[in-house]
Amino acid sequence: MSKVNCIDISTFQSNIDFNKVKKDGINAVIIRAGYGREASQKDSEFETHYKNAKAAGLKIGAYWYSYADSVEDAEREAKACLECIKGKSFDIPVYYDLEDNSQTNMSKSTLTSIAKKFCETIKSAGYKAGVYANLNWFNNYLDYSELKKLYSIWLAQYNVTNQLECDIWQNSSTGNISGVNGNVDTNIIYNDDVFNKKESTGPNTSNPDTAKPSVAKPDVYYCVRTTKGKWLPKVKNLEDYAGLKGVSITDVAIKVSNGSVKYRVHIKNGDWLPYVTGYDANDHVNGYAGNGSVIDAIEVYYNTPSDIVKSEGYLKAKYRVSPLNGNYYPYQFDDEKTDSQDGYAGTFGQAIDKLQITLA
Repeated sequence: MSKVNCIDISTFQSNIDFNKVKKDGINAVIIRAGYGREASQKDSEFETHYKNAKAAGLKIGAYWYSYADSVEDAEREAKACLECIKGKSFDIPVYYDLEDNSQTNMSKSTLTSIAKKFCETIKSAGYKAGVYANLNWFNNYLDYSELKKLYSIWLAQYNVTNQLECDIWQNSSTGNISGVNGNVDTNIIYNDDVFNKKESTGPNTSNPDTAKPSVAKPDVYYCVRTTKGKWLPKVKNLEDYAGLKGVSITDVAIKVSNGSVKYRVHIKNGDWLPYVTGYDANDHVNGYAGNGSVIDAIEVYYNTPSDIVKSEGYLKAKYRVSPLNGNYYPYQFDDEKTDSQDGYAGTFGQAIDKLQITLA
């Protein structure tokens, strides 16, 4: 199972050491902005949590607890939320928290309309939006299928696995995370699209003279050679995969459109070969990683140039491989070894047949 990489917090948690939280493998936090229809109901810890989480370099989202009893009330709640988060930017959507017992006397269609009204009001202000609810609510009080088509889904289900497809799964309310006093809600982010910077995460309130320059996110190009002896066609990002199902990969070549990358491969039943940085099938020293032997693992590391840092922030190589005729192993990020990361993609002793790489 994937590892916890996100917590959600509110006024019930205080004096959080977010640097310790980050060191414990958490890279994202969703903060309660408030509840109800009045801006005066802003969460008392919101500003402090936001400031300190931002300073620690965590990705941030927000949520708003609902008591709405009508579609019109949902709009008032959204406007109150927008007032409370004014001037803030988020990496993760603003979620509408629907779970209050006072709302269960309304029909599924009404509650779904309430959710949509809140989310559309949030989106009209330039933020991404999502819906948070537990399994019971998504099954019996909300039109899950309709909402999933339109917004991000954050599911609360304290179980060994999530029983509905979701972007974020809140898997426990009794998490023990370094830097947080007492229990805290823990989450697993399954869909990295919640971090998609191509969608707006808040209005641009910066001075145009000091705004971050817009630089296109770099592309990754890669290809592999297999035991059949030929290099296969080049692949861009996640548009396809490099490899042939059921055929072992022996060599890998990788390049990026901006910045630089270093990479290496591990020989099955052998050792790691030296890092390379080039992309040239005719350069046997630095043009590709491999020596013609079957490989079972790969490590990729991306160096972010300053212009991309200013526009996108620091990026990492996000990559995965699959064993022969098997399903993909989990994505790895650069050479990280925290939060269930191995520092490489693959399993020693198991030949691989497919490779996918992008930047995130």
